[in-house]
Amino acid sequence: MITDPALEFWLRHVAADGGLWEPAGDSAYVVLPAQLRDAYRLPEELRVTADPDVAREDGATLLTAGHPVLAEAADRVLAVGDAGYLVLDRPAGVPPGRDVLQAEVREAFPADHGRIDVSGEPAFVLHPVVRVGALVSYELSAEDRFQEEAERWVDVPSRREIPAALARSLSKALYNERTVVPPAENLLPAIGHAHRLMDSAAISRRAVLAAEVSSGFEAERGRAAAYYADAIAGIERRLATAAPDRAAVLRERLRATREEQVRRLAEIAEKYEARHVIRPYRLHVLLVPALRVAADVLRGSRRYPMSFDWLLPAGVYAPVRCPSCSAEAGLVAGKEKLGCEACLPPKPATVASATKPAAPAKPPAAKPPVAPSVTSPKPSRREAGPPQARGAQQKARAALAERVWSAVASGDRRTLARVLRPDSPAAALARVYGPAAFTGIIGMPAGEAPERFTAAVDAETVHGVLLGSSGAEYHYFIPSQDGQAAEVLPFPVIADGTFWRSYWWGRRPDARWSGPAVKGLEPVERKLAVAGRDWNGLPVAARALAAWDRLGDTRDRLLSAHQPDVLAACVIRLVAYRAGGKATFASVADHFRLAEEDVRRADRAVRPLLALGPGRPWLALRPGV
Repeated sequence: MITDPALEFWLRHVAADGGLWEPAGDSAYVVLPAQLRDAYRLPEELRVTADPDVAREDGATLLTAGHPVLAEAADRVLAVGDAGYLVLDRPAGVPPGRDVLQAEVREAFPADHGRIDVSGEPAFVLHPVVRVGALVSYELSAEDRFQEEAERWVDVPSRREIPAALARSLSKALYNERTVVPPAENLLPAIGHAHRLMDSAAISRRAVLAAEVSSGFEAERGRAAAYYADAIAGIERRLATAAPDRAAVLRERLRATREEQVRRLAEIAEKYEARHVIRPYRLHVLLVPALRVAADVLRGSRRYPMSFDWLLPAGVYAPVRCPSCSAEAGLVAGKEKLGCEACLPPKPATVASATKPAAPAKPPAAKPPVAPSVTSPKPSRREAGPPQARGAQQKARAALAERVWSAVASGDRRTLARVLRPDSPAAALARVYGPAAFTGIIGMPAGEAPERFTAAVDAETVHGVLLGSSGAEYHYFIPSQDGQAAEVLPFPVIADGTFWRSYWWGRRPDARWSGPAVKGLEPVERKLAVAGRDWNGLPVAARALAAWDRLGDTRDRLLSAHQPDVLAACVIRLVAYRAGGKATFASVADHFRLAEEDVRRADRAVRPLLALGPGRPWLALRPGV
């Protein structure tokens, strides 16, 4: 019987690729297909085991953790990935009746100040749930590396992580092999939420692992600091008594030693800088048989319509979000809307005021939009409610999308500049490429015009779909800071500011857009705007332009010591690296047609000035800020 997990994984991999195997005690007989035989350089028929004694006595091939064949198999599986739709079987039993569904929905979603009544007959639907698996690699120093598996289950309509018990129930449910399945909508926000959950957990895990190797960092840094302190002190002592001609040499040596100290301490800090990489390898879209239950949340004579999905294989309701603010808090039936404990908190007990409150001011007359061709579609009864029903912050952030897309549609640079955060990639995108780049960066071709959009809010990010004149849909994500747009991207940004891994696999929506940069750029900006965009796309070029722009007056000093092409190459390499790309000095030097050593030399001067790092992929805070 095979009990070794590494060998068991390899045998499953062989079977999935068309091979055969059968157990033989503590070993297994394997017949490899031609492609695996050639890939792993093994005979077509062999006996494998994870027990060294069996391998020694019976002549079986020993395959244990660390064997090159197992490592190659793992890389092969990760490269291919595991993605697809699974339609779960509908249970054979009789589904629950209306009374049971009503009792269960009241228990699952208690509504404060209200009561849930089922208002119609349940309808059969397929409810989508995504299962996302990834390999998380932690790099804590040049020598300390770890890998762990991560998995998240997210309900697609509500974009909420489902409970572990529900995930276990769905993983055990039977499914049928359908060649054609109905596509699920709104998958990208759910996948983005799963990735953010993984990333948040990985950041916490990384902090714990980094604490375990912090002693090595402190020891190495202490040795280097002590060495340079002694060297500088010795030079200063000789300088105090040196003759004038000798003093000039010692001052130059002192300057060089101090610069070397800064570089060495920066190298040690970078060596022990903890980072992690999330490599997705599984994406299952589970279509779960469900009963869609139409219901009303009642408060007196007021009725607030909602719908809930009863997942038949698990016998529970799928999670929901607040229809007003999209929070995950409990429902509250208010006097004017259906909300939750986050947007309709209970009022604190206060002493009644003797003065009569002032009458609310009349709202100002509605003004026509700047670009009437870009409008937000009216929500249906099943959507999250009208804009005026959202909380103040959510409403303000959702309005940010309207201001951005209206200005883009009309080509109004002045209005667009007012809604963009200064010194941000979004501001650099508008300044260097113009408003058309905001549709190009999400994949809309240059000849297509935006017509309508949808907007939803998750934390500090506004996301939705922009509908083009051809009828095509383009997903967008607008991370905001202080109420202004910081970036416009076709995917959500991970917590530490890195891009989705698929971006670095060449799947860049902006590849179809080739708009020119504006004239009058200085040499480094011009190189970043053209060659930089060609290297890793508009999102990276926009971040690099923002990073270079923040260097301010120090740019003149850098240009006096390095060529503009070299500075552009080193800036965009560092930005791409902080965004999660494999941005090597060799690759950027080859693209810009430069000597690699020149790029490395400029990097040593630019890196401490930019001070980029995890969580700061383009924004370097100025001293005192």
